[in-house]
Amino acid sequence: MEMKEQLINTVVRHMSPELEAEQLKKLKVILVMDLAKYRVDESKNEVVIYDETSDIAAYKQYFVSMKLRNLSNGTIELAMRTIDRFNRWVKTQYKDVTTQDIRLFIAHRDMVDHLSSATLNRERGCICRFFKWLYEEEYILKDPGRRVEDIKVEKRLKKAFTPVEIELMRNACVKPKEKAVIEMLFSTGCRVSELTLLAMENYDQQRGSITVVGKGNKERVVFVGARAKVAIDNYLLIKPHYEGPILCGLKGIGTQMSVCGIQKMIKRIAKRACVARAHPHKFRRTSATLALKRGMSLNDVRRFLGHTDVDTTLQYIDTTGSDLKLEHEKYVA
Repeated sequence: MEMKEQLINTVVRHMSPELEAEQLKKLKVILVMDLAKYRVDESKNEVVIYDETSDIAAYKQYFVSMKLRNLSNGTIELAMRTIDRFNRWVKTQYKDVTTQDIRLFIAHRDMVDHLSSATLNRERGCICRFFKWLYEEEYILKDPGRRVEDIKVEKRLKKAFTPVEIELMRNACVKPKEKAVIEMLFSTGCRVSELTLLAMENYDQQRGSITVVGKGNKERVVFVGARAKVAIDNYLLIKPHYEGPILCGLKGIGTQMSVCGIQKMIKRIAKRACVARAHPHKFRRTSATLALKRGMSLNDVRRFLGHTDVDTTLQYIDTTGSDLKLEHEKYVA
């Protein structure tokens, strides 16, 4: 890696805690343009304290590169946790990691930790993408992940809640906050992380819409149905506020609920309702399935969920039950 590129990467990395992704991109462009007319050489008469080519530098720069690509915080944290786990297991420098090391790690996670094939393939992808980046950025001389085989993941149909299960959980809510969480998840189709970020400032109560920033820093509008609006209004009677998160955290107005807190709440409600396998993301799948069944176009469902690719949206649609049979008879039989 050229000294000039190392300097730019160092500056961008040091500024990453202070700047947003778009600002970091602009900073990098400015540095590339302004330094184009200069030659950058390493000073030889000073003690080198930080080795820009070290594994620590590479690790930190990879984190910055993901931030520059506008990946969500959840995606970045998941990738870094996987890489951290692999680093602790392999205990060797990146340049010495082999294809066999990665394969053995995956085998260990399979046979000892008993992970699902989907989780194994996700971890394999995180590790292989990291080493591909190291190779392309010239931190290492060869890519050990290039020949690591994909893991076959069985395509299992993920089911939505049935209408009966939805009503059972609605009836099982004992607090206004629980009712608000259930109805907002169902009406907006938000990811649980997005739900925690929904703010009063972005809530148009007259129109029944809320602006939300989703994955990849993409902004979209979600809508609040009649039941959800009533649930929010009832919640605001006991927690009146006009700014900050709509759903308040444990520390009160102005703080937001945690993803973990919402997940635990859904499990408690589902347990009371005797509904099995309930989690926040299942509400998102249910919203998409019902919207399509009631006549919303697939492209509009895609926009509703905030997906870029319609193929991703198709994975959310539950086609079990008699509806598919009726459609088959209508168009094929």
